[in-house]
Amino acid sequence: MKIGILQVSLRIGDALNLREKHGVLKSLKDRWRKRHNVSIAEVEYLEQPQHAMFGIAMVANDRRFLESALAKLVEELKAERRMELLDFQIEIIG
Repeated sequence: MKIGILQVSLRIGDALNLREKHGVLKSLKDRWRKRHNVSIAEVEYLEQPQHAMFGIAMVANDRRFLESALAKLVEELKAERRMELLDFQIEIIG
């Protein structure tokens, strides 16, 4: 069993308050849970309207599959109009 972890730091430039931020993030989280079968949680910057950090986890038995799947999520974030990807880190355990 392999566990893939993706940590992403985001800037939500249009969010003026936490309500707007959470609306944007909820949409992304719901879409990714359905499409990619990942676990996702906001782990930093909880009280900052324009910044967010997600921890995303995926389990599989193939390291290359995990690396590819998590890289695909990074590419989706780069194309996202409502937020800017500031930084990311991929780690595979196991």
